[in-house]
Amino acid sequence: DADRETLLDIVRCEGERLDGYIRNLLDMTRIAHGQLVPERDWIGTDELVGAALARMRRAHPEARITASIAPGLAPLHVQPALIEQALYNLLDNAVKFAGRSPISVEAQRTDEGGTRIDVRDRGPGIATAERERVFDMFRSMAQGDRGRRSTGLGLAIARGMLRAHGGDVVALSNPDGIGACLRITLPPAPAQPIGPDEDAP
Repeated sequence: DADRETLLDIVRCEGERLDGYIRNLLDMTRIAHGQLVPERDWIGTDELVGAALARMRRAHPEARITASIAPGLAPLHVQPALIEQALYNLLDNAVKFAGRSPISVEAQRTDEGGTRIDVRDRGPGIATAERERVFDMFRSMAQGDRGRRSTGLGLAIARGMLRAHGGDVVALSNPDGIGACLRITLPPAPAQPIGPDEDAP
């Protein structure tokens, strides 16, 4: 019985990994052919971050992730599933690089009125020369998203999804020089429509 449980767990884990690879390849194909057109809806930043963290905790229960959401952030006008996937890819990459070291998610308003989400880890960091290259498809590095058990598509897909929304993601260093920061930026959303039971301000 114990052997069967072990084998079933292996089959499940490898099946989920293969499913993730196929999804990544399909997403990258859509992005490369310009077929990724967001079907936008309104969602709060806290709700979006919470959904991505819930997925991460199921996939990586050992990960040490904290979140800080600035109060008063305007709702995002995005396709929630795509932005959640982009954030999940960044978190998954951070876990693979940083292991059990702390990871933080920090969301705040940009000076232009958009939204910024930082994923910070305390891993080995990303060399300055590699900070743009890590978003290339199939870019190979020794660890994390570019490791041997990865397609090397996670960050490329995240960037494609964000750029389809008019946003972007860049790789930076943390202020103290330890670890890496992957920074999502999304532009200001249009004015949220007023419902039939709401009064204009």
